[in-house]
Amino acid sequence: MIKSIIYYSAIYILCISCSKNAPAPLSTDQAIQIDNNIKSDSIDAWISESYDDNVDQKIKIELQLKAFQFIENIGNDTLKSKYLSNLSYNQSQIVDSALFRKINKNAISVNLKIKDSAAAANAYWDLAYFFRKRSIKDSAFYYYTEAQNIFEALNDRSNSGEMYLQKAVIQMKIKDYVGSEANIIKAIEIYNSIEDTKGLYKSYNILGIVLNDLKDYDKALSYYNEALYYLDKIPNSEIHKASLINNIGVIYRDKKEYKKAIENFNEVLGKLNIYEKHPVLYSKALSNLATAKLYFKDTVDVEKLLKKAIDIKAQQDDTGSLASSYHSYSEYKAYAADTLGAIEKAKIAERLSVEGSANEQLLKTWLYLAELDKSNAPEYFKNYTELNDSLQIEERKQQNKFARIRFETDEFIAENIELESEKETLSKQKQIWIGIATGFFLLGLSIYIIINQRAKNQKLRFDQQQQANNQEIFNLMLMQKQKVDEVKRLEQKRISEELHDGVLGKMLGARMILTGLNKRTTDEAIQEKSKALGSLQEIENEIRSISHELSHSAYQKINNFTDSVETLLANNKNNKIKTYFHFNEDENWDSLAGEIKINVYRIIQETFQNAIKHSKCSYFEVTFYRNDNDFNVIMSDNGVGYNVSKGKKGIGIRNITSRMNKLNGTFHIDSRQGEGTTISLNIPIIEDIKNNTDNNI
Repeated sequence: MIKSIIYYSAIYILCISCSKNAPAPLSTDQAIQIDNNIKSDSIDAWISESYDDNVDQKIKIELQLKAFQFIENIGNDTLKSKYLSNLSYNQSQIVDSALFRKINKNAISVNLKIKDSAAAANAYWDLAYFFRKRSIKDSAFYYYTEAQNIFEALNDRSNSGEMYLQKAVIQMKIKDYVGSEANIIKAIEIYNSIEDTKGLYKSYNILGIVLNDLKDYDKALSYYNEALYYLDKIPNSEIHKASLINNIGVIYRDKKEYKKAIENFNEVLGKLNIYEKHPVLYSKALSNLATAKLYFKDTVDVEKLLKKAIDIKAQQDDTGSLASSYHSYSEYKAYAADTLGAIEKAKIAERLSVEGSANEQLLKTWLYLAELDKSNAPEYFKNYTELNDSLQIEERKQQNKFARIRFETDEFIAENIELESEKETLSKQKQIWIGIATGFFLLGLSIYIIINQRAKNQKLRFDQQQQANNQEIFNLMLMQKQKVDEVKRLEQKRISEELHDGVLGKMLGARMILTGLNKRTTDEAIQEKSKALGSLQEIENEIRSISHELSHSAYQKINNFTDSVETLLANNKNNKIKTYFHFNEDENWDSLAGEIKINVYRIIQETFQNAIKHSKCSYFEVTFYRNDNDFNVIMSDNGVGYNVSKGKKGIGIRNITSRMNKLNGTFHIDSRQGEGTTISLNIPIIEDIKNNTDNNI
């Protein structure tokens, strides 16, 4: 292409030089523009050709180096920035690492020169990713921090949150779990503020991995469920969902709940086209399923699953994960009493762990070999101790480096703030002197106007204040009366419902039984009468209970809607059931109408009691969220569940239906045998304007 451009340019110059009416020679700016256009065409061609997979690697390096040299000679910094930034972003296509470092360095330099902060931040991001791919964690952490500082200055909250997550992942890998968790929480705060569903999914997923590493399985499981909640809102997320279900299966396996683990791994493998879309995830699920079945002592097809997983991982060149599968294969051989075979597979796992720098797997394999191969156990223990000590030392060094990076970054920011403050102070001092001169002139004029108007304004303010006070007193009296009337009406309605639904029904039943038995004197009739009398005694107790409750309610005030729900869940007498309550603390939940709060509270109370009595669950979870038009409540447990289509509508369902009809809301029950129950409420929002400051439910 470049040769043809030069050829036609030469012919054109020759022609115009021979013409009598030749045009005027090109100006300097025009010549530079033509030169830049020629270079741009050439650079685009070279870069495009170097990205072709069929081109030899040596030729790729030559093309990319030639393109970089031409870019360096471009006079237009904006055009230079564009090419360098694109090359830096597509670093996977850059064959030579040293060349990438030059490209990236120049990209950062030129973007800072032209004050394109966003492009400079992205170039830092590229460099951080470059170091992360090469496991140079401290450098990656440093440049993620550099990028994050620029994104925060630009108020680019989405990318700032992403930088926090990237740093958290690095900290997790060096077992700085406290720092990792802190950065994830910062990311969650950012993503919540901009309602970034995908960011929230990634944050809770990583948080689940951190808690799993800390062996806090229940909390990890709750975070994974939170990630699933946000993932369900993201379209085309089947692969991510399969990966998350695989992670949940690993937690169940580590908790020794093998049956649930097997169900999760089978669900992953059953996803449509999972092998074609993500063979690495498919092979991991196969290997995980095999180990779960082995630990469950169900060895049917275990060897077949492991061999298939190993074949796929070998094709994908996934060395670290392949070592894990051979370790599992060794465990299978040991379970089958084939000690030699177990040692052979463990040795392969050892070799692959070394090749893949999978140190955690290597430590695990050495401990296992020490159990299998008793004669060489001292050597394995020695290797284990030396590697474990060196890893701990390296992790501490990395953690100290990260702490130093954070400190230096904070110190640098503080220095910049101080310099900016000094500049602002000098500028303000100049403005102050000008203002003082002007102020003295205006002061004299103002004193005269103020004295002249003061008497009039004072009288006017006094009249206005008196009128406002009178109006406020009247409004308070009227509001107090409205509150008293409203409370009376609600209490009357509640008493009516309690007496009608509970006491009246039971009295009617007892009366009908006594009427039917009145003329009978048999022993059976006497026993039935005794039962009826017992029912009347229960009614008496219930009336007394309602009376006590009314008396207690007269002196007790529930201070806050969410506090009331938390107290309800915290007063769970069944220690085996863990409770979780999720809600946005920035939301004014007490602004909801009192009718909504009391009915939702009662529905949660009844649903929670049903879960305790019937579901055999280990956790019960309540989630509040709202938008402009609706208030949504989700109550879920991991109990035995039931078939919704075949289940009878008991009094609990009828009560929910009745209360939701009062609120003009809808509800949905999702439950299957063995998969827990979820009840979702959707209620149109009514703001309680009169009682907006009242904390009662």
